[in-house]
Amino acid sequence: MTRTLARLARITDHARAFTPGRAGRIAGLAAAVLVAACVQGDGAGGGVLADSTPPVVSITTAAPSSDSVVAFNVLATDNLGLLAVRVSVSGPGISGAFDTTFNSAVTSVTLPYTVPVPSTVPPGTTVTVIASAVDGAHNVSKADTAFIGTGNQSPSVAIITNPKANDTAVVGFTMAVSLSGKSPNMVKALGFIASGVFATPVTDSVLYNSPLKDSVGVDTSVSLVGATTGTLTLTPFVMDSLKRRILGLPVNVVVANSAAGNSVPVVDFGITSRIEVTDTMHVSAHDRAGIRWLGYEVRNLPSDPNTFFSADSFQVTGSVSSALHTFKLGLNIATFPKEVQVSGFARNTNGTRAYALLSDGVTQRGDTVDVVAGLTRTLPNGGVIADALYHKPTNRLYLSNIEKNELEVFDLTDSAFQSPIIVGSRPWGITAWPANRDGTMGDTILVANSGGTLISYVNVHANADVEVFPRYALPNIIPYTVTSVASTTAPGQIIEQRTPYDFSDRPQYIAATCTGPTAGPAACGDVILVYSTTPTGGQSLPFTNQGTVRWEDLTNHTSHFFFEQAMGQTAGRSDTLEVERFGAQGVGSADSLLVQFRQLGNGGVDTTGFSIVVRIDQLAFRDTTFVRNSGNFRRAILGEGGSVLGSRAIMYDVTSGFQTQFTNAQGTFTAPAPEIDNGVSRPLDVSDFISNAFARVNGVAINFDGELAAIRGDSTYIIDRTLRLQGLLQTSGGNPGFDFHPGNAGIGPATSPPGTRLSFAASSSPQIEVYDTFNYNRCLIVPTRDPIVGPIKAAKDAAGNVVLVGATQFGVVIVSLTQAQLATSCPSS
Repeated sequence: MTRTLARLARITDHARAFTPGRAGRIAGLAAAVLVAACVQGDGAGGGVLADSTPPVVSITTAAPSSDSVVAFNVLATDNLGLLAVRVSVSGPGISGAFDTTFNSAVTSVTLPYTVPVPSTVPPGTTVTVIASAVDGAHNVSKADTAFIGTGNQSPSVAIITNPKANDTAVVGFTMAVSLSGKSPNMVKALGFIASGVFATPVTDSVLYNSPLKDSVGVDTSVSLVGATTGTLTLTPFVMDSLKRRILGLPVNVVVANSAAGNSVPVVDFGITSRIEVTDTMHVSAHDRAGIRWLGYEVRNLPSDPNTFFSADSFQVTGSVSSALHTFKLGLNIATFPKEVQVSGFARNTNGTRAYALLSDGVTQRGDTVDVVAGLTRTLPNGGVIADALYHKPTNRLYLSNIEKNELEVFDLTDSAFQSPIIVGSRPWGITAWPANRDGTMGDTILVANSGGTLISYVNVHANADVEVFPRYALPNIIPYTVTSVASTTAPGQIIEQRTPYDFSDRPQYIAATCTGPTAGPAACGDVILVYSTTPTGGQSLPFTNQGTVRWEDLTNHTSHFFFEQAMGQTAGRSDTLEVERFGAQGVGSADSLLVQFRQLGNGGVDTTGFSIVVRIDQLAFRDTTFVRNSGNFRRAILGEGGSVLGSRAIMYDVTSGFQTQFTNAQGTFTAPAPEIDNGVSRPLDVSDFISNAFARVNGVAINFDGELAAIRGDSTYIIDRTLRLQGLLQTSGGNPGFDFHPGNAGIGPATSPPGTRLSFAASSSPQIEVYDTFNYNRCLIVPTRDPIVGPIKAAKDAAGNVVLVGATQFGVVIVSLTQAQLATSCPSS
């Protein structure tokens, strides 16, 4: 055996302008590398085979320990041994390089890095990391590039999606260019720099005006008139609202002279594997003779491939060697899912027509895709949807965009977003103002501004869609416990300790209820808004990360703090509760909602003492406590989110009133003021009916009259108004989206017409599942393009169809189901 060993000088790790992570702290992480293979002689000859396989390197982001650093890992591998890993870091206010060499046989290594960020660098600044590796034979890897945002934010990124690397363009012609860009600080400009075939680089960009978006895309072009043959380098860039320009990865294109008459177009197209009937597809082509037409075809599959569902073409004008066009499909398909085959074609200026080909360069490409139900619309300005409400009188959907401080308005009449409504800080829960017990909504929408302590009133009469001022200022409510403990210094003496608990008053989820008759078309009386609060870190111990549940009488400006779920005595101690209300901005007055001790009378000479004793640990609720009102505005369901263990569900009935009389051995006594709300049910421990201790509660729902409610955990659990478990639905995944059919009332067949005893559940898969809430079986699957990741709402339009609206990763999807479809698919409902 012949073996050759290269001798390498030891190189010390060194860093400039930043501090490495663990990789730089490992002493002596350097070694010699074996660079030659050995070959067994066979009598015919022997020697050394050179290693020509380059190493492979990749960068992955890592969770930073704080907002003042960026963290990443570099993974390098080689078939024989690594010599060095080289990393460069650059960005506004940040620059540096780091080399790590090895003097032992290392074939795979993961190097973690932590780069400090100066305090002068704003959050969201993009840092570019480039890594490469060298092996012992001095083969150099292909460099890997990653973009990391400072301040634990997403980086700003610019990408060229067309042309692709090594595409061909023609001198004197125009070439299509497609760009996309995003920035956590909003996109002010998106463009590219063209260099290499011009005397001076050419820069082109699109400027955007307020309101700026966090992600944009643009189709443009670059003229090659006056260019020379050679390599054209296109470098994309994005400029954020702070006027910082971030470069993306360049794309190199071959620029040549015009071709002879026998050239053939090179065609490509882009389409997702699941499409809606009104989706778009992109067709691109390049040809040195010039492109004149672009087109697409959608054919039936597999029984009748000659039948077209849709086909269209677009004429390209001028001298264009590379063209791109976006087509709207407009498929005439009503039964879903439907499998079809899609292809793209182009015709050059010489009349030669060609289709997109597979990677072999010979076989015609035909993508098989599923046509699914629904219409997806992206949010106009990006953001995150927290809650949604369908307002039947206006046939519009209102969605709270928590990142944009606005309500998105989607008109179902023309399937388009309208101008958003600016509201308060971080809008979360939304509900409609109650008008009648029959479920009629008023012309006002209520919005919980979770970034403050205000409720917004939004006027939607005649599609006015404008906030009405002033906003409703929620009160500061402080509960106290008065604890009786035995004195340690004076035997037999009892000491009372008064402890305040200052909770956050910021509203999160809200539910509208109203006083009045229990049923019928009667007009609503006082409007009672039930709401959960979101906590802050500065709250009193032991409730640093817990909220509360309350109601606010928006008509009379009075309040109630939910304590009924905590009534009872803890072993070995007695904690008496009192609650005080402090009005804000002149709304309501300062008042004692619950006093520590009252003297009750019975109309005669007898009196008795009265106090509310509570278990302190049951007083607060979890950070995310879901609240939903019934369609007739009589009841509300409350459910604590998070782990099943310790999660509680509570039903509230606004028509139950307060408890005013109390009975003991001395007789019946009357309270001088209402304090205990009879509408607050006993709390139900959710773990009583969810056996999976690792499951999480992700949402709640309630049907029209509040006779049924749902708790969304590992499955969906249907309970009645007394919180008794009725059955479970085998919903998939932990998605929170769930709603009842708007006509779902009562708990049995006698209370719901055919086709209404239903519920609709989002899934971890791209589909909506329809369940019978009496037989608990899944009776219909509605395929969608994308999974629903947020709330889902069900409503009936003017034609009687059920309209389902769900929040997806890319916006909202609207699905319409006829009552006939539901009655046919779910006949027992």
